[in-house]
Amino acid sequence: MSRTKGASLAEVVTRHLHAAGRTIAGEKGGRAANTITSAVGLGRIDICDTPACPDCAPTDRA
Repeated sequence: MSRTKGASLAEVVTRHLHAAGRTIAGEKGGRAANTITSAVGLGRIDICDTPACPDCAPTDRA
């Protein structure tokens, strides 16, 4: 069975761990989650604080 849509399993796990870390310990928890997921090869979540960033800024797309 293959995925044709949506996030990969690695992305889902990374996002869940990052959200849990931030919920439990704020920014420090997010950094810790990134360290763990990066070490096991799942990737990391970087939150951009630039409002005009084309990758992060809200768009009018539906």
